[in-house]
Amino acid sequence: YQHCSSFQSRVSSYGIMSPATTKSCCHVSPQQRRPRLCLALAIGTYLSCHQANAFSSPSTLSKKLTTMPSQSLNIKFARIMPSSSSTALYATPSPSLISSSNHWGNVAALSFTASLAQLLGKKTLVGKLLGAPVTAMAVAFVLSSVGFLPSLLSTSATTKEWMTILPPGGSPSASFLQTISLTLATPLLLLGTSLRGNALRQCGSLLGSFFIASFGTLAGAMIAFSINTIPRALLASVPNQDGLKIAAALLAKNIGGGINYMAVCSCLNASPESVAAGLCVDNVMALVYFPLVSVLASKYKDVVDDDDDDGLIEKKENDESNEKNDSSSELSPVESLSHAFTLAAVLTAGGQFINSKLHYVTTSPLNLSLPITTLLTVIFSTYYPPNMFLSPTSTKKRSDDAKSNSIAKAGETLGTSLLYLFFATAGAPGWRLKESIQQSFPSIATFLIILYGVHGSILWSLKKLVEVTKMDKSKYWKKVIAPQRLLTASSAAIGGPATAAALAQSNQWESLLTPSLLVGNVGYALATFIGLLFYGAANKSLL
Repeated sequence: YQHCSSFQSRVSSYGIMSPATTKSCCHVSPQQRRPRLCLALAIGTYLSCHQANAFSSPSTLSKKLTTMPSQSLNIKFARIMPSSSSTALYATPSPSLISSSNHWGNVAALSFTASLAQLLGKKTLVGKLLGAPVTAMAVAFVLSSVGFLPSLLSTSATTKEWMTILPPGGSPSASFLQTISLTLATPLLLLGTSLRGNALRQCGSLLGSFFIASFGTLAGAMIAFSINTIPRALLASVPNQDGLKIAAALLAKNIGGGINYMAVCSCLNASPESVAAGLCVDNVMALVYFPLVSVLASKYKDVVDDDDDDGLIEKKENDESNEKNDSSSELSPVESLSHAFTLAAVLTAGGQFINSKLHYVTTSPLNLSLPITTLLTVIFSTYYPPNMFLSPTSTKKRSDDAKSNSIAKAGETLGTSLLYLFFATAGAPGWRLKESIQQSFPSIATFLIILYGVHGSILWSLKKLVEVTKMDKSKYWKKVIAPQRLLTASSAAIGGPATAAALAQSNQWESLLTPSLLVGNVGYALATFIGLLFYGAANKSLL
C-alpha cells in the first residue's frame, strides 16, 4: 500500500493488470482492494522465491504463470472479471455479516452459539441425541457455511449472493478463543481431582471397575493398530497425516473425556480439520453406545453392600451435625469463582514456564504445556493442605475426610462453560471441514468400532470369567463385576464423569452417584498421559 505507484508500474508492465485496473485497485475501498493486491503479490512472491530472474522479461513471467502449480498458492478464485482493456484476476471472499477482522463480533457470536447449544441440548430431540458440545460445533458450522442474509455487496444483478453470519474458514478471534478456552478449562475441571487416600476410598469398588474399563479401551486401541491396514488408512485419510494423533486423542477421550481429547490434540499439534473430524465420528459412535448402555442399565436396581451401610449412616450423621457449624466458613460465590480462576491462571503459567525450559532437557518438538498443567493441577489438588487460602479441598470438623469445596465446584462450572465455547470454535471453520470429515470418516469409524467392541467384550468376558472360576465368592470381585458398577465405569470412561453420574441418577443408583464423579476425575487426571504414551509407541512401531 505504501508503494502504490511502484506497484502499478511493476504489475502493469507484466500484464497482470491493466493500468486502469491497477489504478482502481489502489484507490477503491480496502474491502475491494485487498483481494486484488493479495493475488498479485502472492504471484510475485511465488515467482521471486522459486526463480530469481522471474521478472527478467514479460515472456518469462508468462511461462512461469502457466506452469505454476495451483496448490502453491492457498487462494481460491471466486470469479474472473473482464476489464475494458485486459483480463484482471482477483479473489473475492465469501461475504459474511461478521467479518474475520471484527474481533468482538466473532466473540459475541461464538459465545451465543455455546449458550444456544446448551438450550438445544435440553429442549430438542436432535440436541439430546447429539449432546450440547456437538450441537455447539454443528451450529457454528452452519453459521459459517450457510448464507442467511442477502449480501449488500453483490455485484451481479441476476445472481443474488447470500451472507453467512460467521466468516467462512474461521477467524483469528475464533483461534484465540479456542486456545484460551482449552488452556484454562484443563486446570479448572481438574481442581476437584484429589487422589488422597480418603478420596480414593470413597470410590470404593467402582475404582476397580473403572480401571478394567480403561484397560478395555486401551486394549481396543492396541488391537486396532495391530491390524496394519487401520493405521495406514488413518494416515492416508485424515488431513495432514494426523491419523495417529487423532487415534491417540480418541483413546484419551474414551478413558477421560473431551478435555483429554483436546489436550492430546493440542500437544501433538493436530490440525483443526483433523480435530473436528475425530469429534464428529466419535459422537456418531456415541449415538449408538449411550442408548445401548441406558437400555442395559434399566434392568438393574441400585447395588447395596451390607458392610458399607454403617459407614454410610455414620457419614450422613457427621455431615448433618457439622453442616451448620461449617456453613459460616463457606466462601461466597464471587470468592469461589475468583479463586478458581486465579488457580487456573497460576497453574497454566507454571505449565507454560516449565514447557519453555524443556528444550534444555529434550529435543522433542511436542508442546507439553497442557500435560504439565494437568500434572501440576493434580499434585496441587492432592497435596495442598485443606482449608488453606486457595485450597480446592476442605475438611469438616471432627473429620479428616477432605472433600472438594466451593472453589472446585466453581472451577467445574467455569471449565464446563469454557468447554462449550471451545466446541463452538471447533465448528467455526465451517464448510472447510466438510471434505476432511467425509474423507476420514471410514478409517476413524473403523478404529472406533474396534475400540468400542473390545472395550465392551473385555467387561463382559471378565464378568463371565469371575463367575466361572468362582472368584465371585470374594467380596471384592463380587462388587467389581456387579453389572451396575461395570456399566457406570464404562460410561465414566467413554463419556466422562458427568455422563456416568447422569446414568446413575437416571436409574436411581444413589450409592454410585458420588463415586461415579470421583472415578471420572481419575480418568481426567490419567487419560492425557496414556494417550501421549500410546502415540509414542504407535509412532515408533510404524517407523
